[in-house]
Parts: sequence; C-alpha cells; structure tokens
Amino acid sequence: MAMKTYTLFLILLLANVAFANHYHFIVKETSIERLCKSKKILTVNGKFPGPTIYANKGSTLIVHVHNNSKYNITIHWHGVKQPQNPWSDGPEYITQCPIQPGSKFKQKIILSDEEGTIWWHAHNKWARATVHGAIIVYPKPGTSYPFPKPHAEIPIILGEWWKDSVVEVLNEFVGSGGQPKTSDAFMINGQPGDFYPCSKHVNFSASLRSLASKLHPISVPTKVETRLVSTVSVNLLPCPKNDTRACQGPNGTRLSASMNNISFLTPPRYNILEAYYYNRVKGMFGMDFPDFPPYVFNYTDDVLPLELELPKFGTQVKVLKYNTTVELVLQGTNLVTGLDHPMHLHGYNFYVVGWGLGNFDEKSDPKNYNLVDPPRRNNVAVPKNGWIAIRFRADNPGVWTMHCHIERHLTWGMQTVFLVKNGHKPEEHILPPPHHMPPC
Repeated sequence: MAMKTYTLFLILLLANVAFANHYHFIVKETSIERLCKSKKILTVNGKFPGPTIYANKGSTLIVHVHNNSKYNITIHWHGVKQPQNPWSDGPEYITQCPIQPGSKFKQKIILSDEEGTIWWHAHNKWARATVHGAIIVYPKPGTSYPFPKPHAEIPIILGEWWKDSVVEVLNEFVGSGGQPKTSDAFMINGQPGDFYPCSKHVNFSASLRSLASKLHPISVPTKVETRLVSTVSVNLLPCPKNDTRACQGPNGTRLSASMNNISFLTPPRYNILEAYYYNRVKGMFGMDFPDFPPYVFNYTDDVLPLELELPKFGTQVKVLKYNTTVELVLQGTNLVTGLDHPMHLHGYNFYVVGWGLGNFDEKSDPKNYNLVDPPRRNNVAVPKNGWIAIRFRADNPGVWTMHCHIERHLTWGMQTVFLVKNGHKPEEHILPPPHHMPPC
C-alpha cells in the first residue's frame, strides 16, 4: 500500500536535562542509495530520516527552515498543539504559503502539555516521504515520567521508499486518476527492513495503565455543546471527455475522497489562516461545512447506489466558538471500498470516547462511551466500515485542519478545517503573525 501513515515508537529514558532551543533545518537534495540504486531525495541537513529534536515539556523552540532545494516546502510539527500559534503549524495553503526555493522561515514551536515522542514532517505534496524526523519531549527538569525507568531508549521511525522520484510518483498518480505506484520497500530508521539486535536472553515485562492521575488529569467533556457527524469516504468522479489516460480508477473513472461528501479543495494561491485573520474571506472559502452527512443511508452496506459515490467540491470550514465542547463522530463508509482512515486533527488532542463496527447509533452507542479514562490522541484510525467518536474542547483559537494521514486520501480531498474563533481575553486570541511569513 502506498504512502501509509509514518509511525514513531519510543521507549523513553527518564532524564532531567535541558536542551537547545534553536535548530537550523537546511532543506536540500541529497544523493541516497537504497535497494542498490542511488537517487536524489529531499532531506533536512542531509539526513534521512532528518534530525531528532530534543526538548523539555513546556519549552519554546525556534526552528530556522532554509529551503535550499528547487521545490516548495512546509514543515508541520505533528502532535504539537501550538497554543494561539497556528502561524507555524505548517500545512500548505491552510496556515501558510510554502517556503519557496531560496527562502527561509523562522518557525516558533510552542510546547505545552506534550510529552513523549511525536514527530515533524513536510506538509506539502508528498515531500514527507523523505522529510521527517522525531521530536522527543522529556519532562521538565526535576520531574519524571509516570512509569519506571526503562532499560533503553530506542527511537524507531517507519516509512516507505520508492526507487523512482517521489515527485514523479505523485505526478503520475494525480495524472492517472487511479491508485499510486506501490512503494518498493518499507523503511525502519531510513533502512529497508534492518533487524534490531535485541537480546534473546533477557525477558522484559511491563503493564499498561491509564494516565488519569493528578499529574495527568483527564478532562474529557461530559456535556457537549456542538455535535458533528462526518462520513469519511472514497469516491468516484466521471471521466473527462477525450482524456481516458486520466481515468484509471474503477470502470474508467477517477478516484476521489471526501468528508460529508465534500472533497476539499485547497486554495491555490493564498492560505485560509491569513484570509481569515485579515478578513479577506470572500471568495476564498465558505463557512458552512455540514454538521451531518447530506444523505442518510446504510453507510456500510455491501451494495450502495452509484449516485452516492459522486462528491461535491469545495473549500468549506466549520466555525467553532471559543471554548465550546465538541463531539465528532467519524463514520466510515463502503462507498467504492471500505478502508481504515487514520484521521489527524491539528492544534488539539482529543479523547476517543467510543468506537464500533457498522453504523453509529446515536441512541444506543453513546451509552457505552468511556468518559472516565479514554485514550487521549491527536490521530485515530476510523476502522474499516466502522466509526469513532471523539470529544475535545475548542480552546485553541486559530485555523486547524483535520485530514486522513494516508497521503493519497489527503490528495483526493479527505480533509476539512476547523476555524476556532477568539475568546474574550488576550490569552484566548490568535497571536499576531510573524513579520516573516512566506509570501504567496
């Protein structure tokens, strides 16, 4: 399968140390040999994967991103909430225009309650195939993680590798209207499947428990002010006349994807955050992303009407009042095909209060919600032909996207945007933009 979500695993070593708060990321092409073939790939500081960022909880970091490549680039700090600071979040044409070749951008990374291992990656086109790395957030000096000291610390970064240029793979994929070329290898720490030399003579045991404690309180909303239900679907588009080369989807169609039957169109020359901040919304995007699916049907049935497969296109956002409590049910469908969808929300952590297979039942399923110690995530997999229910409090003003983290699904349009309005106090407002935002 092509372009799956990259995953980071880490066994963390307790430490009471302070780290540098300034980093320089030099984005450039570097010749790398894998699978007995050398090719030029985009890298940060000539490394693949890129450099690891080390930080303490609550730190503020400055990352100077210099684009020395011939391609546009943006960098996203996956799992960092960036309170009041969407300007450095990174998704192309959502919160910023890309850093153009020969340009630079000083990004402020504001850590708040993040702990453990998260990651950074490019957030434009498919550049994250090679532009990515780990962020390891240690406790504040003088504190520790809420588990015993581990035996070792091992970051493991999983990815994919194409023998061909990723740019060529993307262009061929978009032009064909079908599936992308399958990757040639899965990567572990930038290598195609090396084994880690673990000892066979030592047994390790551990127990998993909830982090609902005084140091890690659970604040899942028990009362909900805004309820949303969104389908997540793969769709089909009819073939343009006289262009069968662009219609390599099922039965001569083009593949697409949607949330609530809207296939998201990213603005081509401006970004949503600046349009909102400077009140230039007209003609840029709409504010009427639907609260519920436009059609109610048996979403996971084996046979579904063909007319349901055709999405609408638009740049629609959902507006939320500051500090409102939100429940969002993500419903998988069997349109075209049922698939898992790892959905990522920028700017927030959320609580996964429920999940199930089949269709969500608004009367019976909420009775089984876990409101005591649910998992706290920023990325969650909607199961194939199933549903996930999440809750969060909209207390981070700004423009924050939610999308499937499988690149082909994002390219097809499985994305939306939450526009969280300012509150009444200064600390509830979006921070002023930096003077050096990349121009469009």
